[in-house]
Amino acid sequence: MTEAKQQLPTGIPKLSLGKVGTTAQDDIDESLRLLRHMQEDGSAHARIRAYRPVPTVAFSRRESLMPEFAAASAAARRLGFDPVIRLAGGRAVAYDQTCLIIDLMAPLSLFSNHIAAFDAGAICFRDVLGDLGLDARVGPVVGEYCAGDHSVNARGQVKIVGIAQRAMRRARLLTACIVLETPDRLRPVVDAVYGAMNLEWSPASLGSVRDEGAQGTLDEIVHELVTGLQRRHSAWALPQTTPMHGALA
Repeated sequence: MTEAKQQLPTGIPKLSLGKVGTTAQDDIDESLRLLRHMQEDGSAHARIRAYRPVPTVAFSRRESLMPEFAAASAAARRLGFDPVIRLAGGRAVAYDQTCLIIDLMAPLSLFSNHIAAFDAGAICFRDVLGDLGLDARVGPVVGEYCAGDHSVNARGQVKIVGIAQRAMRRARLLTACIVLETPDRLRPVVDAVYGAMNLEWSPASLGSVRDEGAQGTLDEIVHELVTGLQRRHSAWALPQTTPMHGALA
């Protein structure tokens, strides 16, 4: 784990890069540890945690109570993906080293409600992808997995970023999965898991940053995404007193 040590002005989040441990559950546990630290720190600063995950299918807690959960988990394991219960979200999401997971963590008081936090986060992801040259837009596309009004898509055709949220005592988590490389391995996993849960989706709806023309090495793309969210598009980390129309302009 690499921590940003510099003194940061208001609104610029701290940065944690890399992942701790070697399993999908390790990744979940590390994010929860950081959130609990924020809950205990009355002067906590907003934070970004970014990491390239091991092959994972992250289910919601509600899905874990469904009778189809056992079959869906088994389908994930057969394809080499470790099932876990995600900290936030509605439907199962598959990701691996071709993706970037970004956890945006902030004190709960920074936004008055979850819609305002969703709006801020989605627009920031849209803008940082725009910096990479993508025609990025906020909103769902037809047939997407884990459909949501605050998904970020390319050209209105393919989903690139899925965003979920959880409000906790004194802390808020906006977690996002950004698909970096062509999702040829992810599509059959989502297909098998959603099939086991009797959910419909379209494999053609899943896109990637690379397929939309982003240039550079994977490390360069990750650096641009993370520093963009930290330095240029950190409206999600601004205090509630900042007018939203100004923060998101």
